[in-house]
Amino acid sequence: MKLRLKSSLALLMLIISVVPAAIVGGLLLKQQSDVEANYRIDMLDRLASTIGQEFDYRFSLLSTSLDVLSRDRLFVQAINNYFLAGHVINSLGTLVKNTPLTKAAYLIDDQWNEIESYNGIPGLNSFSKLKKELNHRLSIKGKKRLKQWVFYYNGEKLMPEKYNPTRRGVVIGVPIFRSMTDELKHLPLGYLILVVPIENIKKVLKPYLKDGERVIFKNNRTGDMKNMADMSNIIISQSDIAENTPTIQKTIKIKLENKYISEPIEYTMVVYMDKYITKNPYINSLKYISLFGSVIIILAFFSAGMTYRWIARPLGGLMATVRAYSQGEYQRSNRDLRFAEFFMVDKLIRNMAKTIQAQVSDLAIKNAELNVAYKEKEQANLQLVDFNDELERKVEEKTLALSFSLMREENRRSMLQSLLSFSHDLQAANNIIEVVMTQVVALYPTAGWAMKAYRYNNGSWACENIDRDCLEKNNIQPNSHYSDYYCLPNGDEYLHCFKIKNSHNEVVGMIVMQYEKLQRDDFEVISLFIRQLSTELEGRLLNSELARIAITDSLTGIANRKAFDHDLEEHIQLSHRYPERRFGLFMLDVNGLKRANDNYGHNMGDALLIQTSKLLVEACRVTDKVYRLGGDEFAIILEAGDDDSCAILWQRLETVRENCNYATLPGGQSVEIHFAMGYASSEHYSTDQLCSIADKAMYKDKRKFYKQRGIQR
Repeated sequence: MKLRLKSSLALLMLIISVVPAAIVGGLLLKQQSDVEANYRIDMLDRLASTIGQEFDYRFSLLSTSLDVLSRDRLFVQAINNYFLAGHVINSLGTLVKNTPLTKAAYLIDDQWNEIESYNGIPGLNSFSKLKKELNHRLSIKGKKRLKQWVFYYNGEKLMPEKYNPTRRGVVIGVPIFRSMTDELKHLPLGYLILVVPIENIKKVLKPYLKDGERVIFKNNRTGDMKNMADMSNIIISQSDIAENTPTIQKTIKIKLENKYISEPIEYTMVVYMDKYITKNPYINSLKYISLFGSVIIILAFFSAGMTYRWIARPLGGLMATVRAYSQGEYQRSNRDLRFAEFFMVDKLIRNMAKTIQAQVSDLAIKNAELNVAYKEKEQANLQLVDFNDELERKVEEKTLALSFSLMREENRRSMLQSLLSFSHDLQAANNIIEVVMTQVVALYPTAGWAMKAYRYNNGSWACENIDRDCLEKNNIQPNSHYSDYYCLPNGDEYLHCFKIKNSHNEVVGMIVMQYEKLQRDDFEVISLFIRQLSTELEGRLLNSELARIAITDSLTGIANRKAFDHDLEEHIQLSHRYPERRFGLFMLDVNGLKRANDNYGHNMGDALLIQTSKLLVEACRVTDKVYRLGGDEFAIILEAGDDDSCAILWQRLETVRENCNYATLPGGQSVEIHFAMGYASSEHYSTDQLCSIADKAMYKDKRKFYKQRGIQR
C-alpha cells in the first residue's frame, strides 16, 4: 500500500513539474515570435524606404542629364544640320548607357518628324499620342514655361520588342529651344524624348529584393492623365510567391517631381514581405511541446504500472517473508520462500554492501577525475570568453570600417551630383574663376585652394583659405615638375598640385589644394573636376577663336564685312539713342588692283591689299576701326567722328597717298599703292545716308585719279 502511495505521489510530482515547464516554454516562444514579427516590420520599413529613395534618385539623375543635354549648342544645331548627326548619335548613346532606366532615345523636330534615334525604330510613326498629349499640356500651361513632361505609355511600340516586350513604360520629354527668346515665346525647335520601359525599372530595383519580397507600383491617374491608357500594376520580385503565404505589407504614396519636371506624377508603391522567415515557429514549437508532454505523462503511467508489477510486488513478498522470519515464522504454508532463503537474502545484502562500498570508492576516484576535467573545461571556457571578446572587437572594427566606407560612398555620390550641376553652372558663367573657386570650396570646405588660368586672370593666383606667400615660397610653376600631378609637403599638410591641360597637352592653368594625404576616391573626384574644367576652358578658347575668325578677313587680318555691318548697326542705334554722339564713315577703294593682278599675278594683288590695309591702320587712331568689305573695297568707322575729326583723318590719308608707298614681291616687282576715298559724318547727314554719301565721294575721287593719270577705266 505504501509503495502504491509513493508511486502515485511520484506521478503527481512529475505532472506538476512538466505542465509549468510547458506553459513557460510556450510563453517564451510567444515572446520570440513577437520579436521576430517586429524585426520583420523594421526590415519592411527599411526596404520600402530604400526602394523609394533609389527610384526617386534614378529619375532625378535622369532629369539632370536630360536638362544638360537639351542645352548643348551642337545638339540644338543638329536639328537643322545633317552633318551633326554623328554628334547626336554619340550624345544619345552616352545618355542611354549612363542612365540604367533609359533604353531608347529620340530627337524629333517641331513637326514630330524623327531626326535621329538610339535603340529606336527608324521611321517611327506612333508619336501621334505623344503629340496629342504634349499639345494638351501646352494648352493648359498657357504662358508658363514648359520644362520636362513625364507620363505613362501602354501599347505603343517605341523600340524593338526584345527591349520592351510588354510595350509599357514611362516617356520623358523636354522641348529644345534655339534661343532664350524662343523659350519665352514657347516656340520649341524640337523635342528630345527618352523611353523608360517597364523591364528597365524592374532590372534596376530587382537587386534590392530577396526571396519572399515583392514590390507593386500602382498608377494614380489624375487630371489630364485620364486621357492616357491606364497601366497595369508593375510587380517586381526575385521569385514567385505562393498566394496563401502570410505576408506583411507597407503602402507609400510618392510624387515623382524635381526642379526640371513641369507637372509631377504620383504613384503608389506597395511592398510585400513574408510574415515569417520560415513556417510559424510558435505554432510548430507549441505542437511539439504538447506532444512531448503527452508522451511524458503516458510514459509516467506506464512506468508506474510496470514498477508496481515488476518491483513492488516481489519486494512486498520478500518483505513479508523477512517480516515472518523476524516474527519466528520460519515455515509458512503456501509460500515459495523458506528459512534458508532468508539467509541468502542476508548474504545478498552483505554482498551488496561490499559492492556499494567499492562503487563509492570508484565514485570518489571519478569525482576527482571530474574535478580535473571541470577545471580544464573552465580553462577552456575562459579561452572561449577571450576568443568571443576578440571576435566582438573585430566585428566592431569591421562595422566601423563599413560605416566609414558607406559614408565615403554617400559623400562621393553627393560630389558627383555637385559636379553635374557644376558643368551646367560653368557653361552659363561669365567669371569662370569665381565659379571654380566656389565649387572646390563646396567640395572640400576644410581645404585651402588656389587657381591660376593664363587666359582669364593673366597667370595670377586666385586664393581661398591659402597663403599666397606659401605658393611663391614653394615656387609652384607648371615647368617645375614633369607630372600632371605632384605633391609637396607643407608643415602638417601637403600642397597637391594639379595641371590643367588642353587636348594638345598644353598647360592652360593650375589648381593647388592644401590638404592632408588624398585618398583614392578624393583623387578620382578632383581629377574628374580637373577634366571638366579643362574641357570648358578649351571650349571657351575655341568659341572665342571661332568668333574672331568669323569677323576677321583671312588675307589682311583686319575686320571683315560681317564685322562692319554689325559695328555700323551698333553705331546707328547709339546715334538714335544719344543724338549728341557723332561718328564718321570713310569708304575707300584700291586703285589699280586689276592691272596688278593682270600684269604680275594674284600674288601681287594680295600683297597690294595687305600693304594697303597696314597703311590704313597706321593712319587711324586707336579708337578708329578699319574693315575690308571685299575685293578692293575698304571702310573706316570713326568714334567721335564729327566733321573736324573726319577732315583730320582725310589729311593723314592724303599724306599717305602723297608719300608714294609700294607693294613689293620677293622677286623685286613692285606696284605703287594708291586708293580713292570719300567720307561722311553723322553731324550733318542722317545715319541712313552716310554709306551713300561716302560712296559717292569715293567714286568722285576715283574718277579724278584716273583723269589725272590719263587712264581709261
